[in-house]
Amino acid sequence: MNTSIKGKMLAVTVALGAVSTGVQAANLTVVNGLPEKHVISVQGFETWMNCVSDKAGDEVSFKYFPGGQIAKTKELLDAMNNGIADVSTVLVGYVSAKMPLNGVSMLPGLGSTATGIMKAYTQAVRSGPLAAEFTDNKVQPIFVMALPAYQIISTKGALRNEADFAGKVIRSAGGTMNLTIGALGASAAEIPSSDMYVAMERGTIDATLSAYSSLKSYSIETLMNAASTNGEFGGFTLVMSMNLDKWNATPAPVQDIMMTCGAETEASYAAHLDGQTSELQAEFKAAGVDIYDFTPAELEAINGKLSAVTADWVERLGARGLPAAEVLESYAALIRASK
Repeated sequence: MNTSIKGKMLAVTVALGAVSTGVQAANLTVVNGLPEKHVISVQGFETWMNCVSDKAGDEVSFKYFPGGQIAKTKELLDAMNNGIADVSTVLVGYVSAKMPLNGVSMLPGLGSTATGIMKAYTQAVRSGPLAAEFTDNKVQPIFVMALPAYQIISTKGALRNEADFAGKVIRSAGGTMNLTIGALGASAAEIPSSDMYVAMERGTIDATLSAYSSLKSYSIETLMNAASTNGEFGGFTLVMSMNLDKWNATPAPVQDIMMTCGAETEASYAAHLDGQTSELQAEFKAAGVDIYDFTPAELEAINGKLSAVTADWVERLGARGLPAAEVLESYAALIRASK
């Protein structure tokens, strides 16, 4: 039986007898701050829970709370720490104060496809300084999700150069994205994704950095009139994680199933997002949106400015005694190997 995870709250208990541990079943509260129809909710949360249910049978049950019902996106790490959630996502851009080194996964110029970014970041969170930040915050990473490299999505026409960016206010999810926007010559406004539509509709922001796959979840395609295609403006990464005490209390065979399902979900999720991007570009173009490529000269100028973001990130974290330079070198190598 493959139970579809739908509705505002769903308890999933599937009795297949696939695992027999002889212990009480793990009853897990799963909390999601994103809309139910968001690609991360459907291709990430639902896919993983269905897989675990199929493989673990009645050894695992889920109570699922999507759409920010009991915790918003910025509150999810705290929700796991406080026992409100057993399983949720660590959204890297929202936890830069607690997990600063993991911000390397959001830096511009480090990957363009979801497949490449996720392959590199998956390896990075398994050991070393990035893994240590999860342990220090009392959560166990299970699998990662990422969006393809962010593009400039604008209501002010194509933004191609320094003059275009000057005076513009661009929505940011926080963390290194603020640095990216500042390097372009624009002003960053940290606004939750749930408020992005209203901010753009009212003119509070002129543009946002986003992957194409997220736009319809917030109806941004109804407001935008231009979107770039070939920039590498960083991105957004998140990690499906579990309260560490709850993880340690989970039988090893069930842990193995969760990790296996995580790997399977990563693969299907990345393939879905990368395939969807070109389809959405064509759809938006047909609707009258200016879907544009930066010229080689424009890219050179933009990437020159964005290189300062990486340098600043290394300098700031290094001044705090954190091994930022080493983390960047290692992560960049993983990105190169993933291409």
